[in-house]
Amino acid sequence: MTSLAPSRTEDTWPTVVICGVLVGVAYVLSPLTALFAVAMVFLIRRAAAGIEGDERRWLLIVLVGAVALRLAAVAGLFAVTNHARVPFGSFFGDEEYFIKRAIWLRNVGSGVPIHVADLIYAFDQYSETSYLYVLAFLQALVGSAPYGAHLLGVAFYMSGAALLYRLTRDTLGRMPAFIGLVLLLFLPTLFAWSISALKDPLFFLLSAWSLLASVRLVRGPTWRDRAVAALTIAAIAAAIATIRQGGGVLIGASIAVGLTLAVLLARPRLLLVSLMATPVAVGFALSRPDLQLKVYQGVQAAAGQHWGHVWTAGWVYHSLDDRFYATTIDGVTRPDRKFIRDMEFREAGRFVVRSLERYITVPLPWEARSPATLAYLPEQLVWYLLVLFALLGVLWSFRRDALITSLLCGYAIVAAVTVAVISGNVGTVVRHRGLALPYIVWLSAVGGCELLSRLRRREPVPAQPGSASEEIFPLEPIWR
Repeated sequence: MTSLAPSRTEDTWPTVVICGVLVGVAYVLSPLTALFAVAMVFLIRRAAAGIEGDERRWLLIVLVGAVALRLAAVAGLFAVTNHARVPFGSFFGDEEYFIKRAIWLRNVGSGVPIHVADLIYAFDQYSETSYLYVLAFLQALVGSAPYGAHLLGVAFYMSGAALLYRLTRDTLGRMPAFIGLVLLLFLPTLFAWSISALKDPLFFLLSAWSLLASVRLVRGPTWRDRAVAALTIAAIAAAIATIRQGGGVLIGASIAVGLTLAVLLARPRLLLVSLMATPVAVGFALSRPDLQLKVYQGVQAAAGQHWGHVWTAGWVYHSLDDRFYATTIDGVTRPDRKFIRDMEFREAGRFVVRSLERYITVPLPWEARSPATLAYLPEQLVWYLLVLFALLGVLWSFRRDALITSLLCGYAIVAAVTVAVISGNVGTVVRHRGLALPYIVWLSAVGGCELLSRLRRREPVPAQPGSASEEIFPLEPIWR
């Protein structure tokens, strides 16, 4: 007997048609928004693949919430912008110039006439980056999308966070990976830069991808996999070099430091010999005048960049000795960068040490000078805790996966040292901590989880005859 009840297909096709119409309308109104929604559905499904139960539910809540908050921020920017006065709104000062340059480049490529001044600025060397051409090409495909540029940044940032989450979940544990993901998605400064139309989100995605390729380079099952990983790293380094000045060197140094550290830790005897031989080797190398000159010139160059940041607008801090900031000439005190050339060896050493210390400590809570700084102080306290837990987490993370931990340390150390020795503006150093934070948060999460687990450790209970061994660390099955 044939059933008269409607089939499952007949029940669902109206819903499919309605969804298709809505997607079509959304694409007409904002093509990048529709493409972004599709990309986020795919990304969230991939990030949660193979994860079941409560862990999957909480992961979906975090990912969907992160995307929704970022969409709300971009929509809020659109809502509060007076489009009768300005063509589009922006979160940060550089974004307006950045988006306009991309539009001008698109117009040049499309043969649309533009003002001579706009043509000059479109190819200006200031803030030159290949990401401008990415935005220009995208807008050549879908039309002007000043707000869609923010969604593109969100897509890049979410993709990088998902890559690192899956990597650390399989190696450092479920709970540290989840906590690290939450920190990466919801720390205020990282949240702010993840919705920017600047190059930072793409730089983060490519950096995370290069870290995964480095793991594949070491652990690839076949030589072909390792060869592909090596080519991938080379391609990413070349791409990053066009996005951020010195970016290729930064990625190469991060991988080199990470893999070197992994090799040493895998061979305790080699590590011991290296620790003993390093001071001797450094002393011998620095005894050569030509190498001394190169190192000294490098420190001088970093000090010159720091000096330049100090004399910019905003809240600044000092890492050099006082005499380099106020030089008296003919009875008149004024700044002069050229006196950095007279920096002595001890002054250079103090500069490096102070730079590293102030990278971690500024802005000190009692130095708050404005409402904006007071609003930032809670995150500054979180930063202090992250650094403390990361120092603890490194020790425990090496026991879980030495290679992943070494690479995370390599990326964090190179980014932190590079930013520390050239910065002098508090706002700039806070922003550029974002280069190291995506790698620090996982180590901090391991440190926090392990510390909590040890604090809650129970005394071992003698096993009953025939019973299985008792659990020692209550949190261990959760975060491993």
